[in-house]
Amino acid sequence: MTPSVPSSRPGQTPSRPLRKGSIAFLVAVVVVTSMENEVLIVGIFVSAGVLSYVVIPGLLVMWDRVLDHMGATGEKGVEEQGK
Repeated sequence: MTPSVPSSRPGQTPSRPLRKGSIAFLVAVVVVTSMENEVLIVGIFVSAGVLSYVVIPGLLVMWDRVLDHMGATGEKGVEEQGK
């Protein structure tokens, strides 16, 4: 015999939906809008930091290696032996 499944689960009581005219709705809209702006601003600064400290130096190092390789190979595309 299988145990019966309870009709409601223990835990948090479901909240009532906010009505558009209520003060709680207006407070929620203001808080969410301000949080979205803050998250956007923080995201912009983090992206700029990653770009300036990780991506650009990485590209410069790779380009330096390409130039070193091009200088080490002759016009024929074969590495030159020590002169």
